[in-house]
This record gives sequence, structure tokens and C-alpha cells, in this order.
Amino acid sequence: ARDLKKFDELKEAIGELKAKDEEELSPAVRVKLGVCEFLVGNYADSLASLKKGDGGALAQFYFAKLRAVNKEYDEAIAAYNTAQSAGYNVDVCALGRAEVYREMGRLSQSLQELDCLSGAIEQTAEYLYQRGATVGAIGGNPQESIALYERALAVDRNHPGALFGLALENER
Repeated sequence: ARDLKKFDELKEAIGELKAKDEEELSPAVRVKLGVCEFLVGNYADSLASLKKGDGGALAQFYFAKLRAVNKEYDEAIAAYNTAQSAGYNVDVCALGRAEVYREMGRLSQSLQELDCLSGAIEQTAEYLYQRGATVGAIGGNPQESIALYERALAVDRNHPGALFGLALENER
């Protein structure tokens, strides 16, 4: 989000990987390709690449993100759990589950995921955004959501969720 040149570099890297013969792509490289494709919004290609990947924690995490994008919420929760079991960051997986639960309308479960987190994760832009979005979805005090979004932006001034959430609250 900070440097559009990076997006072009990412697309070039995808092109270089896709230009290789199928036999040249190891399962680990396929996961990298799948992650890159996810980041540029090529979700179908991302899924295809990840399916040919090594099945490790990173692949499972991005399977979860893809399932969430496709509104396959139960599968997304299961994939976040699998990613966590495979060694992906526990707190990041909990944030992913909180977001999915919120999208499902299971707001108390979303808040429960967030309430179980403590320590450094609570100071990250993603945590602050997720809490602000969940508070807003519950219908709590809009000022609390705004304060959380502003704190998220103080940590990362380009956080897309916090920027959108703050714009949405200001529109209201």
C-alpha cells in the first residue's frame, strides 16, 4: 500500500515463476507463488498453487484467508486451526478467526477470540482494527470503534481495514 512499485515487482515475480516448467517448481516454491497470487488478488490461481504446495503452516494460513474471501467460513476456521497446529503464529490465527466469526455474524465468538489475546499482539494495528470492527458490529459505542481505528492508524498509518473502518464510522 505504501509503494505501488512493489505491486509491479510482485506481478513480475509471479510471471517469472509461472514461466518455469512445472517440474522446476518445488512444493515450497508453489506456496510462495500461491501467497504472491493471493496478495495481487488472483484467488483462483492462488488456490491452485497452494494445493500443489507443501501443506505447511504458511500454506494452511493462506488456505484460511482464501476460504474467508470466498465466504467459506467454516472451512476458514478449520484452516486457521490447522495452520496454528502446524506452527503458524497463534495470535495471528486467532485474529483471523475473530475476523471470520465477525463476518459470520457470530460476534460474541469474535470478541471471545480477541479477549483471549494478550501481550504485544494487543498493540498491533491488526488487533486494534479487529477489535474496533467487532465493537462496531456489536453496535457498541461508535467513539470506542473510532478510538481503536485511530490507535491502529497510529501504529500503521496505511492499515486498509482501519482506514476503511474509520471512513465508515465518519460517514455514519
